[in-house]
Amino acid sequence: MIRKLTRLGTALALALALAGGTGPSTAAGQALAVTGATIIDPLAEAPLEDGVVVMMDGRITAVGPAGAVDVPAGTSAIDARGKYVIPGLMDANLHLYLNLGLETLIKYEGRYHEIVLEAAQLTLKSGQTTVFDTWGPLDPLAKARDMINAGEAPGSRIYFAGNIIGFDGPLSRDFRGEAAAHVSQAFVNRTNEAWERGTGRDLMWMTPDSVRAAIREYTGTGVDFLKYGSSSHVEMYFISFSERVQRVIVEEGHRAGMTVQTHTTSVESLDMAIEAGVDIITHGDISGPVVPIPMETMRKLVERDIAVSVLPITQRRLEALQEHNPDGTLTPYMVVGRENQARMIEAGVSMLLSTDAGIKHPVLLAESATIASDTVDQRTKLGEGHFNALAALEELGMAPMEILRSATSHIARAYELDDEIGSLQPGMVADLVILDANPLEAARNYRSIHTVIKDGQRVDLDALPVAPIISALKPND
Repeated sequence: MIRKLTRLGTALALALALAGGTGPSTAAGQALAVTGATIIDPLAEAPLEDGVVVMMDGRITAVGPAGAVDVPAGTSAIDARGKYVIPGLMDANLHLYLNLGLETLIKYEGRYHEIVLEAAQLTLKSGQTTVFDTWGPLDPLAKARDMINAGEAPGSRIYFAGNIIGFDGPLSRDFRGEAAAHVSQAFVNRTNEAWERGTGRDLMWMTPDSVRAAIREYTGTGVDFLKYGSSSHVEMYFISFSERVQRVIVEEGHRAGMTVQTHTTSVESLDMAIEAGVDIITHGDISGPVVPIPMETMRKLVERDIAVSVLPITQRRLEALQEHNPDGTLTPYMVVGRENQARMIEAGVSMLLSTDAGIKHPVLLAESATIASDTVDQRTKLGEGHFNALAALEELGMAPMEILRSATSHIARAYELDDEIGSLQPGMVADLVILDANPLEAARNYRSIHTVIKDGQRVDLDALPVAPIISALKPND
């Protein structure tokens, strides 16, 4: 009940924002219609040919066949004959600030929000109108989110978790600890605190009651949802929190009206998180380098309606990893992960498209010792990874409409935002993508973006990103 009330509050805030408040900027009375397209709503029984979508004040007001929908006089119209309309795409698990190189952390300290905005503009340009950032610096993410919602900057709609509870910051043994020796301890502490905000590894020494108090405080910092580590990040075979502490984290997140998800990398960390009552398992298809997820656990996911954000990669990428980076830490994980994904499809698990993507640093990419595999059907490149993930789901045999749901309605439902986004029903926020080719015929057609509409406004794709920082770098810079 608490989370339902929170969703209603979010809906009210959006409605006020769309009327000229602090959220997405849309002029009162502004109307837009898309006509003549085939409308593919993930909640509909079948696509609607020669359809019309009418939007007013940032909301969808009518959807139906041509001739049966009243388009108000004076409405601006987009003639989309021969094209296909889908809801705005989403990524259930990415990182708008993933640029942890020491040079970048130092050079752009105090400006991380600018990189977050750049990332949110790259995702919007590629059809993702809403993204869920599951690990990053709290204040820069909040600043970018609020700027976008206030209409001060273009970008995908951002929901974020801040830190992964139980992980230390970027310049720690959980991420880039080796870099800490090359800068002052003051910079190390300042940088790590920008992520941790009192939710780092120290929590693992605490009693459940002490953890409860820390999480209760963290839920008041402005994050949109919680994410914690059921297993560790670098030492992926270790369990992070006991089952009773995991339940405390979930309880406190739910008490605050938030969805709670967890990072898992092993069979048992996954099962423990299920028993703790989480809403989403982040990259729950990753179960280690050897053992696939048991069917007993698969059944739990289905029976308890727990969504799993997955990291699909194409067969071509998997082969490149095995050929050019066979000793890479994640290579065997991806082999088992692909098997888990196929079994999840067969079992009927609610799967959410995700990438773990951030802005690829062109200079670092060019210097990579594993560039031969890094550049094949990239997974972690914003604006590219989600297209490759959609193609990978197709390779695994997922039904075409289910592929669309994995990047739209399933994500919205898992994050308890399905009364706002994720479908093309009247009353929903007007987020649409117009494609030149039918995505139900081939997943590669998601790339054929003709127009992106967010909050009922046509996005100027050619202008994005507005002020590129990382993506504009050249290898010789």
